[in-house]
Amino acid sequence: MKNNNLNNLIKYGTLQLDSWCVIGVYGDAEKVVDLLQGQVTSDINKIDVDGFQLSSICNHKGLVMADFIINKSKEGFSFVVKKSISSTLINELTPFAKFNSVTFEEKNIKVMGLISDVNEKLKAFAKNEDFSTYVYMSENTTKPNSTISNENWEAGNKILGNYFIEPEDIGKFRPLELNYDKLRVSFDKGCYRGQEIVARMKYLGVDRRSFLTFITTSEYAANENIKVIGKTIKIEDKLTFNGIVKKDLIPEIQKNPHILKII
Repeated sequence: MKNNNLNNLIKYGTLQLDSWCVIGVYGDAEKVVDLLQGQVTSDINKIDVDGFQLSSICNHKGLVMADFIINKSKEGFSFVVKKSISSTLINELTPFAKFNSVTFEEKNIKVMGLISDVNEKLKAFAKNEDFSTYVYMSENTTKPNSTISNENWEAGNKILGNYFIEPEDIGKFRPLELNYDKLRVSFDKGCYRGQEIVARMKYLGVDRRSFLTFITTSEYAANENIKVIGKTIKIEDKLTFNGIVKKDLIPEIQKNPHILKII
């Protein structure tokens, strides 16, 4: 890796994401597209076949209710989502799906995660100049050997600025507070639930806070100026976590000798 602070955090390899599942979306193809395009924050028309796209759904107040990765295949669309929020996702979509005769069903299939510098067969859902993250589905009945840890997977996503919400985050944050405006929201595709509030915050609001990823030594102590969200990942002697901070406090926070990198 190019940055020494990331050397023991980012490892190339695969793992089975046991806490994830695949939810198939079933119905007339046009009605499925109409439903998804009118509900999710991303633009599904930009997903290539066999592609994966980060996305989310909001409530009418523009608060994030679930996030996920959308997969488009020749057979249709699927959600790749944490099991802990999959019921929330389905419950939020079902009232609207009924009008389109669209249904949802969990597939008996494994979710695999991959971190790599390049992969010609798969399409990354997030990346930087050093590495990319991918997911794919496996119908293998035996559990494959994992070559990286779940901590490596979570740290890699955090370093890419990609946050996956936890159950306790549901309905608490708007997309711009979680970096979703950069990774999961289309501001060109038109309406979706909560879109007006999300767009108003993007273009008319005063953005005084930043969503950041912190890499620190294990001796780092909590700072009241950093609102930590999600899990703190410990790998060897380093901690990786996400936090929301006031922008004008960042220069002072950077002086902490135990903070190795802020992304």
